[in-house]
Amino acid sequence: MKKEVEVFGVTYDRYVLLQLHRVMTRDLHLQKVVEMPSHGAKAAGSLYSVGFGRAGCQVTLVNPEMEMMYGWHELGMEDKVETIFERNIYQTGFVNGQFDLAWNFVTWTELEDPASYLAEMKRISNNYVLLVTCNNFQPGYPWHRLIHKMFGFPWTHGEVKYNHITRVRKMFPQAGLKVLEYGAIDTPGWPDPSGPRDIRLHRNFSAPTQKPNWEVPIIQLVKTGNFPAWMKALGKWDMTFRKGVFKLPMSHLFYVLGAK
Repeated sequence: MKKEVEVFGVTYDRYVLLQLHRVMTRDLHLQKVVEMPSHGAKAAGSLYSVGFGRAGCQVTLVNPEMEMMYGWHELGMEDKVETIFERNIYQTGFVNGQFDLAWNFVTWTELEDPASYLAEMKRISNNYVLLVTCNNFQPGYPWHRLIHKMFGFPWTHGEVKYNHITRVRKMFPQAGLKVLEYGAIDTPGWPDPSGPRDIRLHRNFSAPTQKPNWEVPIIQLVKTGNFPAWMKALGKWDMTFRKGVFKLPMSHLFYVLGAK
């Protein structure tokens, strides 16, 4: 397997997720969280919920990438995570309201039936559903589309219509969920994607069976607590002004939080 190191931009979005998860765990009094499905999107999967684990939640990962579970072990959080394999995400078999929060990072837009998926997420949660999604309302998006067209790469990033915050917000009441909060996160000041990394990943790992051997720098940063000063400063601005659409034009991600 070819080695691929997550670039500093990916490390930063993982840092912002840590902050978002900490705040939500505190404010929503979360104890049990499920991430479904939990594979990666142009990055290592099964590590997006580390922030919930650090905040004290018991985390269940559905259909994880087991090779990346080393991060939980390295952080000494094996007791905070459970893995569930080969589960039908539309009919999970979990009991009603088994979790305080059901959530996903980006990959839900790849699904064939997002409406049925959201209904199942609502069913297995006793209160909250959170979707974090790539934001097409930023200058990196048309460049990304151009890269695919220029190099002939197949589009493997899900239905782009779901990468618009207005559409996702409408899905929640359609599923019987009240939108509690929405906003833009991962706002570092540069467009997403930058280009060369995206081209390299598509060239080297275009087939579904091809995966890189990921090196994930955020694991060591979490382990030591030595986050760079620029990351902490940028993260503070990011979180302070996360709610609403103020930062949407330059944010790589947006989120929508709903309640039953």
